[in-house]
Amino acid sequence: MLSSWLKQESRTPEANLLRTSFLNKLDHPLVAFHRCDFALTDKPLFNRRFIRLQAVQHLYAFYICKQANYDWARDQIQADFIPDVLADPAADKAQLTQEAQQAIDLFNCSLATPETPPPSLAYASSRVNAAVSRAFTSYKNELGKDRRRLEQALAKDIATMNQACVRIWQLLVEWVHIAKKQIERPKLTHPQSITSSLCLADSYLLQRLQNDSNLAKLVQQEAAGWRAHMALVESWYNQFVKKDPTVQHYLADPINPAQEQQLLVLLIEDIIFGQEAIQAFFVEEDLDWATHKRIVKKLVHQGLASYEQKSEKEPNLKAFGPTAQGEGEQRFYSDLVHKTLQKDEELEALIAQKSENWTVDRIMLLDQTIIKLALCEMMYFPSIPIKVSINEYIDIAKTYSIPKSSQFVNGLLDAVAATLQPGGTLTKPDFNLKV
Repeated sequence: MLSSWLKQESRTPEANLLRTSFLNKLDHPLVAFHRCDFALTDKPLFNRRFIRLQAVQHLYAFYICKQANYDWARDQIQADFIPDVLADPAADKAQLTQEAQQAIDLFNCSLATPETPPPSLAYASSRVNAAVSRAFTSYKNELGKDRRRLEQALAKDIATMNQACVRIWQLLVEWVHIAKKQIERPKLTHPQSITSSLCLADSYLLQRLQNDSNLAKLVQQEAAGWRAHMALVESWYNQFVKKDPTVQHYLADPINPAQEQQLLVLLIEDIIFGQEAIQAFFVEEDLDWATHKRIVKKLVHQGLASYEQKSEKEPNLKAFGPTAQGEGEQRFYSDLVHKTLQKDEELEALIAQKSENWTVDRIMLLDQTIIKLALCEMMYFPSIPIKVSINEYIDIAKTYSIPKSSQFVNGLLDAVAATLQPGGTLTKPDFNLKV
């Protein structure tokens, strides 16, 4: 048995090295954690720090798109006043230049009240007013699309992570299929290959996963199948699962349920999440995989842990969709993003007031985004201590911005906090969001 192999000293140096490597893997923090905590938990998967980071990321993208939409609208206006070289009589270039500038000024004026149609100038030509109207309508439509993307961004992230989780469950099932096929091949005679394939195919937990009708529904629902990538899946099995010495020794004898759990942990942690080739696939599928990876890993383990808590007749796997995980955290994201956009001009004015010797346009856009979200939280979310908000966004600035940004963010937020807490008393406005 595996336990006796671990306890005894092998006679060959190679076997002793393998034994040491295996013991080290079992003591790996991630493996040890999941051995002790291989169970479902009531704690939300999406903590506040993750939500804040997503808000920074998506709001930053929104501001970039907003500037791009503005630049495109200006280019569209200028294109309307390019002289026609084939016109007869020739166009008045000076007049066209003047009208183009009038149109841009009128367009900028209309952005002050984006909810109403752009005003018309009595002295402007119909061509100017028409160009401004077209540019403004286009700008407003694109901005509306970007705003909806921003509001739906977290739900989309959750759906992407959910799909990756289901895909990993299904990857384990595909490896079981491959193992069974290789056992049936008469030319498969290598002892290590037979051992790995036999025991993987006979794993009780993987058999339950394979026979789970709910998983098949989830694969179809989440579009998480591997049919288009089966050559890749088989190459991963041959290259990583069959040749992994730890897996081979783990499967040398029949294993008990506790050891099956550890086998799944090794397959997930050391192979699926440990091999660069497999991770590269998920990076291509999800540009935010570096951020989502931790949560997907937890989802995978939690789903498989449910098999130990339920009988074969009970429903097993389920999707961890937006309504299943952290409704309060999703509401926090929506409220935070919505309030920051609603108070954008006020927050920008406050930044300008508190940033000594710096104009707002000299502050990096990422730092502006971090500061605006932090100020919004400090001023309009009374249930969150100001110090917590400051520390959280300083940490985000340290991790994702340039080295000196965290000092600038810290100084500006402290300056605002001093005005919010005269004499140490909290004086946040009474804006009672449910967070």
